[in-house]
Amino acid sequence: MPVESPQHPPWTRVTDADGDRPTRRPRRGWVRDLGELAALAVVIYLVITFVVQTVHVEGQSMVPTLHNNDLLVADKISLDFSGPSRGEIVIIKPPIISPTDFIKRVIGLPGEWIRIAPDRNGIGHVYIDTVAPTGPGGGEQLSEPYINGLWRQEVLCCTNHGQASPTLPPSGRWARIPPRDYFVMGDNRNVSEDSRTFGWEPRSGIVAVARLRFWPLNRLGTLPGPVPTLVPSALLSLVSVGGRRRRRGRRLRRSRG
Repeated sequence: MPVESPQHPPWTRVTDADGDRPTRRPRRGWVRDLGELAALAVVIYLVITFVVQTVHVEGQSMVPTLHNNDLLVADKISLDFSGPSRGEIVIIKPPIISPTDFIKRVIGLPGEWIRIAPDRNGIGHVYIDTVAPTGPGGGEQLSEPYINGLWRQEVLCCTNHGQASPTLPPSGRWARIPPRDYFVMGDNRNVSEDSRTFGWEPRSGIVAVARLRFWPLNRLGTLPGPVPTLVPSALLSLVSVGGRRRRRGRRLRRSRG
């Protein structure tokens, strides 16, 4: 008569090295496994909520640095310790009604003086000063290697709120960025909606700093890439004079030839 095998008990039978004393070791229960999965889910949620976020770029305002449908990783937690630096690419909630966040580059810092004005060729430039300017000109020009093409749109700034205006003087006008605000702009200056249109960006509206592009794979890399530098006005004058002298020398050589 067949004999039914007894059900396996909820432990694993282990025999000592001498083979005499079997011991029992309990198996891990499903409750413990479920608890570990729940703990892992909580950790992932906290990381996504408070530490990093993924960003889907939409639009052309940050070309050529960022393109439509780029995917980024942005860092939130560093903003708990310090504000963003000049040149960093940030995700913001603009001070206007918008269904989406914006992604822009930090240009002016709290407490700085800023103006935007075209040069003699109509190309826009940003000027920064850390003290109250004594005249309509001066300041340090921001050298920006990341700008898309020639910037010829909205090159007169700033009103008291940081915005561009066609009624400003041709040299632009100085305005002081409030202590808790920033001036942000897109790299594609001719099509970007930024501080020139909506004014100062409050510190509370900056929610993350873009650190890495992970898609597309052929453009995988860290951000922000090239960053702006301040060029003293005296150095700009020397460069300008040197350029005029070289052009004059070339004209003289051609006339003599």
